[in-house]
Amino acid sequence: MLKRKIETYLANWKQTEDRKPLVIKGIRQCGKTYIVQKFARENYESVVYMNFILEADKKSAFTGNIDVDTIILNLSALIQGSRFIEGKTCIILDEIQECKEARTALKSFHIDGRFDVIATGSLLGVKGYGQSKKKKEDVGQDSVPVGYETVIDMYPLDFEEFLWANGIGEVVIDSVKSCFENEKTVPNGIHKAMMELLYR
Repeated sequence: MLKRKIETYLANWKQTEDRKPLVIKGIRQCGKTYIVQKFARENYESVVYMNFILEADKKSAFTGNIDVDTIILNLSALIQGSRFIEGKTCIILDEIQECKEARTALKSFHIDGRFDVIATGSLLGVKGYGQSKKKKEDVGQDSVPVGYETVIDMYPLDFEEFLWANGIGEVVIDSVKSCFENEKTVPNGIHKAMMELLYR
């Protein structure tokens, strides 16, 4: 299993009382979907997943009335076998930038409080949330729910995570850190191994 530093953040988020829906943003292919699904499977009795790029039909669950009961009813019809258990369900909204109504609905999920929601987005901040539409009655329908979501950035694998993935133990990593912090020379054997991994 690939270990990522963001897992510690996710664990702390889940322990927080009155937690807000979590929005994880980052470039494509940095591991957002993998880590969120892994975390949800390990920490919730039920996981309801949708990807708004691959499953555009799921957007219809969020149109019109965006109260949680209506959304849950819609998703139950669209996703066969989905189970919504209060306090034990994680709803994953992957590529949420493709469904502005789902982003707006995060406020409703936070106020409701029965389900945890984690969203991921590859282009958040690039696509125009909150921009007014031509029709007056549509203004505000795509607004970002300020104050009702927690937004964090996820980055590609850093060198330490890469070392973990290649079986390098904490003792070796701590030794390199200690040498760096104390401005000491890294032992030759460790230096050679680290350089090979860095080039890789």
